[in-house]
Amino acid sequence: MKIINFGSVNIDIFFAVEHIVRPGETISARDIERRAGGKGLNQSVALAKNSDEVYHVGNIGSDGEFLADYLGSQGINTDFLRKSDNLTGNALIQVDDAGENCIVLYKGANFDNDKDFIDEVFSYFAKGDILVLQNEINMMDYIIDRAYEKGLKIVLNPSPITEEVKKFDYEKIDLLLVNEHEAKAISGIDDIEENIEYFRKTYPKLKLIITLGSKGSIYISENDLIRQDAYKVEAIDSTGAGDTFTGYFVANFYKGVDVDKCLDLATKASALSVTKKGASGSIPNQEEVINFKKELI
Repeated sequence: MKIINFGSVNIDIFFAVEHIVRPGETISARDIERRAGGKGLNQSVALAKNSDEVYHVGNIGSDGEFLADYLGSQGINTDFLRKSDNLTGNALIQVDDAGENCIVLYKGANFDNDKDFIDEVFSYFAKGDILVLQNEINMMDYIIDRAYEKGLKIVLNPSPITEEVKKFDYEKIDLLLVNEHEAKAISGIDDIEENIEYFRKTYPKLKLIITLGSKGSIYISENDLIRQDAYKVEAIDSTGAGDTFTGYFVANFYKGVDVDKCLDLATKASALSVTKKGASGSIPNQEEVINFKKELI
C-alpha cells in the first residue's frame, strides 16, 4: 500500500512576535526564521514517521530546491515533485507569546497542476493505494475524480476552507478530517452534535474526524462514534499541529490499527508538536509519541 500526498510545498517565513499584529499596527519581531512548510509537506513528514512508502506530489520553483532535499531526507519519495518556472509557494507566519499563529499564504507553484501531470501521476498507482489531499493546490475536483476512477482511497483535509470545498463530491471521500469551523462551513450547521448527525445521514459511508482543539476530537462513521480527549501541554507554537494529527492518524488507520489507538497516537503526536517551534520540524517520531506521558485535559 502506497500513500500519495498530492499537496502543497511552501517556504515558511516565521516571525516571533509579542502578539498578532492588529489592523493598522506596526510591531517589531524578536526573531525570523525560514523553514520547510505547507500543509502538504507537513503531512507528508508526519505520514513518513509511520510509513515506508510515502510519495509527495506537487510543484516547486527554483527557489525551493532545498524543500525537495528536505523531503528526501525524511524518507519521502519525490519522483513526482515537479520543477516550475513560478516561485515556490510561501507562507508568512506570525507566532505570538502564547503559541498562537496567523498565516498569509502565497500559492505560487502549488497552483501549477494540469490534467496531463495529474493523469501521469495516477498512472503509477493502483487500486487500494491511499491519496491524501488538503486544499492548498489547484485542480482539486479533477484530482478527486481521477483518483476515485482509479480506485484509490481518498483522504481529504479541506483546509483552507473555500467555496469550492463545499461543492466537492463527498461520496467519493473515504476519510474526511476537519476542525469544528470547517465542519460548520461544509454543513452550514453551527452545533457540533447536529453536525455529526448531518454527516451521518447525508454521507453514511463517510468516515469523519472533527478536531476540537483543547476539547479533543471525535471519530464518526456509520457504526461508530469515538471521542478522544486532548493532552495537557505547554504550547510554544501551534503551527502544524493539525497536520501532525492528520499524518499520524491516516498512516496508522490504513495499516489497520484500531481507531481508538489511532486517535490516541495522533493526539499525543499533535500535543508534542506544539511544544516545539516550527511546523514540519516539530513533528515527533514514533518513539517520542510512544514514550509521551501527560495528563488528559
